[in-house]
Amino acid sequence: MTLSPDVHRLLPAFLAAADCQSFSEAARQLGITPAAVSKSVRLLEQRLGMTLFGRNTHFVALTDEGAALRDQIAPLWHALNQALVSPTAEPADLLRISVIPGFGRHALLPELASFQRRYPQIRFELSMEARSVNIIGERIDIAIGQRTLQDQRVVTRELRPMRMMMAASPAYLARYGTPRTPEDLAHHRCLVHRNPGNGRLQQWLGDETLIDEQAAWFITTLPDALMDAAISGMGIVYLADWYLARPVEEGKLTPLLSDYYPAPQTLWVKYAGGTQAPRARVFVDYLLEKFAV
Repeated sequence: MTLSPDVHRLLPAFLAAADCQSFSEAARQLGITPAAVSKSVRLLEQRLGMTLFGRNTHFVALTDEGAALRDQIAPLWHALNQALVSPTAEPADLLRISVIPGFGRHALLPELASFQRRYPQIRFELSMEARSVNIIGERIDIAIGQRTLQDQRVVTRELRPMRMMMAASPAYLARYGTPRTPEDLAHHRCLVHRNPGNGRLQQWLGDETLIDEQAAWFITTLPDALMDAAISGMGIVYLADWYLARPVEEGKLTPLLSDYYPAPQTLWVKYAGGTQAPRARVFVDYLLEKFAV
């Protein structure tokens, strides 16, 4: 099939709309009117003989055909844009990051201001959700989390160990005593995380130690609430080190049963293979500089 010469000039509107799921937001990014975006998309659909978006009065959404087209051409369009950018140009534009919530809130966020002082033209869109993301399909520049199913299109690099810690406040320990073995936890007030995805309570100290609902004194899906409850003296908490390291350093919490901690798991930084945008490349370098062991 021979394409009309104007197809190529219609692609920016399509890609922006596919990215934003909104003609209005795409128009704002491109500096044109929503009507112009809509017209470009409609012309592209006519030229290709496809329906790229489903539309109603409230939103637009990619069809399966539209999503497939976006996945095919977005990396090529991005590579073309990068090839035309001067190698001496300062990294710029929007950097889309997906990060597991706890690490994002307590480890990554405190570093973003320093990174932005180094690269002031880079903007951030930060998604902090406890889920596995599709880096390619969702057009995410950088994902930070645990390793999931292998995708040959995605590069994974070790970022840092994820260590679990157990702690309680000095006031709690003065009142209820200090556990010396995991078996002692049965006689203490345990503050337990419930996984909002599957509804299960968190296992403590590896697979063999599970605090059931009858033994838990406080259950929540929000780890930060568990940390606050432990600091206030409500009981013993078991969380990743990025939640508890600072309260321990400040003397608000006392670490417990460290001889029984499981082996650390690896936290990974992940990104699409091929030529990286300068904004993503410098951010990966920054992450490894700050967090890699």
